Amino acid sequence: MKSHLLLEKAYIYPIEREETDMKNYKFDAEKGYWINLKSFEAFIKEPFARKPRSKKCDRETGEDQKGE
Repeated sequence: MKSHLLLEKAYIYPIEREETDMKNYKFDAEKGYWINLKSFEAFIKEPFARKPRSKKCDRETGEDQKGE
């Protein structure tokens, strides 16, 4: 039995499963973001912070791959 064309040709991105350790952070409800308890900087400014993604976790490739 042949597999579907999309299953043969589609690139499967690896799933990132690394969870961030938030024990040194506190959520500031007034400001609306997580704060480092030592430096009082926003979590999003940390170099290792996972940046926001689209709701569907789309990957930006710079190419329109619909026809490929």
